[in-house]
Amino acid sequence: MSNTQFKVSRRDFFKGTALGAAMTAVGGNAASSFAKDSSPTSVPASSYTSTGRSAQIFSELVKEPVKILQISDSHLFLDDERGDDYKQYSDRMAKAYNHTKRYYDGKDTTPTEMLAEIAEEAAKENYDAVALTGDIVSFPSAAGVDYVKSCLDKIGAPYYYVCGNHDWHFEGMEGTERELRDEWIQKRLQPLYPKGVDPLCYSVEIKGVKIIMIDDSIYEILPKQLDFVTRELSENKPSLAFMHIPLYAPGRRVAYGVGHPDWNAEHDQQLYKIERRPQWPAEGHNETTYRFRETLLNAPNLLGVFTGHIHSNSLDVLNGKASQVTSAALDGSTFKIEIAPYPHKG
Repeated sequence: MSNTQFKVSRRDFFKGTALGAAMTAVGGNAASSFAKDSSPTSVPASSYTSTGRSAQIFSELVKEPVKILQISDSHLFLDDERGDDYKQYSDRMAKAYNHTKRYYDGKDTTPTEMLAEIAEEAAKENYDAVALTGDIVSFPSAAGVDYVKSCLDKIGAPYYYVCGNHDWHFEGMEGTERELRDEWIQKRLQPLYPKGVDPLCYSVEIKGVKIIMIDDSIYEILPKQLDFVTRELSENKPSLAFMHIPLYAPGRRVAYGVGHPDWNAEHDQQLYKIERRPQWPAEGHNETTYRFRETLLNAPNLLGVFTGHIHSNSLDVLNGKASQVTSAALDGSTFKIEIAPYPHKG
């Protein structure tokens, strides 16, 4: 099959699933890619309300309230002597977000001050979990990771982390993105993960709600990640997915989300030079990435997808699923998620 034919078939695929299903799923059943013996025959009643920097989710699948704080894109630039040998790779991002402004009053501040403030305020609330969705540091800095951990430990709630595209990226360092991600997760980022988990895909269960953490920081999904997500969602427990990069949504720019049919070298002409990384492949996404997106959007028990990367709040509704992006924590922003049983009359 030629590349041209392949691109056409992918566009037809999106028209038939993401666009077409989005018009029908809200009012009734959603198509499911799961085995018939493990899928519910109808979509459980649920609702999603987003206001500012918070969301309320109600679902028939939920048995008791769950409260989660999402933190994304704090972009800490902290470094010390442990980073001296890597300054040629960290120089640009070490200067990228040194000075920011607090979102609520415009006061001059820094990402380090904002993360400390976020942790202090979060410690006053009774969160069941904290989800960190990437770019917590601007490059794999040991000093940055130490600081993040010291802030998170003060909150008093368990925290779950997944990489962003900057967390592991030393710009210009030789190696593929997969190789560098694996290397710097092990060398620098490991302290932020729960013990014993696979950093690329893991889940935890909180009061009956499954929290699924997926690393999509290279814009591609690996087969083992797709297998993991399919298996986790097939249990039909109420679930939330947390990633760094949002899902592709019609109308969004190519770099916005994972699964865009035009994600390829043709649409990556300049940014890869600035970030000193490999250019996106000429052939575009692998089929596993498209199947991953389809699997999430077709899961009746998935209550929402929560991401960062874009640095501003946005919401897309895809096949009846909320795809929520949170603002960057570098200005003090967070996102509060409250999940509760679906209210019934009578």
